[in-house]
Amino acid sequence: MNIRCLPHLNTREAWLSFCQREVSCCFTEQPEALVDFQSNYLMITVLDANTRHGKQATKYSLGARNSLEPAWKFIKACDFNLQIMIDGLSQVNFDGNVRDNSLLKAHTELTVRKFFSKERAVISPGHLGRLLPLTCAPKHWDLQHLQQLLANHQYQDLRTEQLALPNNDDFMVEFKGIPAPEAQAMLVEVINQPDQWQVRPHPNDPKRLIVLRQNAPLCSFEPDYHSPKPKMAHRGTRWTTTL
Repeated sequence: MNIRCLPHLNTREAWLSFCQREVSCCFTEQPEALVDFQSNYLMITVLDANTRHGKQATKYSLGARNSLEPAWKFIKACDFNLQIMIDGLSQVNFDGNVRDNSLLKAHTELTVRKFFSKERAVISPGHLGRLLPLTCAPKHWDLQHLQQLLANHQYQDLRTEQLALPNNDDFMVEFKGIPAPEAQAMLVEVINQPDQWQVRPHPNDPKRLIVLRQNAPLCSFEPDYHSPKPKMAHRGTRWTTTL
């Protein structure tokens, strides 16, 4: 999934705009976090510039099984300010009764949990920088350009460039080829282990790029320089009844 990065979620207007999107999930730059509000539960993954994958991050879940009202009331009580939410949640004693905390006392229907995120592919915006779409081919290709293409789904005809090993029954070259790698998983590996990756124009087709891992060809694709279309959709009374 292509997750948008917003400057912040610290005002009422920012939250309303966020909740009107078809997919209410985004990164924020100030504070650095991943926010997901696609169900009755508000999920906040706290990040920082050193977070290289999601398992290093603390995650909070706030909501109720049958209604989004408790989560929305919590957002309003924090003055629509994500920083206030994170600061308050960081002070909650989850080893005891979380209702004893002043931030949560009034929210009797709100269920609050704290745990470590399981999503390895979550990387802080500060660590990545802005992976904006490419609008044209650069003079010299590097890994930053590859990350931009993969992050914005700007690729076509992704093919494997791996060579099957002869006399290896696991590959069964005569009957099936080697599948191409999954693009988003490849993006995470490029970010985490950049020294193992290279990208360059394909030697046999100048319209394509070839990606190498540990100096061996892995896959190739044709860049697509059209910017991805934003996904917007109004959710009607789901968000307007409790403003």
